[in-house]
Amino acid sequence: MKGEADYFLPGSWNAVCYRCGAKRKAGELKRQWQGYYVCPEHWEPRHPQDFVRSAPDNPSVPWAQDEQWTFGGPAVLLCTVPGKSAIPSLMMPGCSTPGVTKTDIYV
Repeated sequence: MKGEADYFLPGSWNAVCYRCGAKRKAGELKRQWQGYYVCPEHWEPRHPQDFVRSAPDNPSVPWAQDEQWTFGGPAVLLCTVPGKSAIPSLMMPGCSTPGVTKTDIYV
C-alpha cells in the first residue's frame, strides 16, 4: 500500500519522523539539537538555559602560613616518657613508637 510520501522526487528518499513515526520525504524533516530528524510540527529549539555557564570558582585561600605559631613562638611538641609508648590511652601524636608497650624503657 502506498502512502503520501510514496512518490518519486529526484535526490530525495523516504524517511520516518523520530517522534511520531510518520513517513515523509527526507527533505521535509528537520534535524533537532539531539541529532534526530523530526517533522516540522515536532521540531523544538534547544532551551536557552542549556547555554548558561556559571562563573569559575576559585577555592584557594588568599594566603597561607607554614608553621603553627603560639604566643611565645613556634609550637614545640614535648614528648613525655608515657607519650612515646604505643598504648592508646598514653600515646601522644608524633611521639609514639610502634611496637613499644612499656613506658619505662625510655630514660
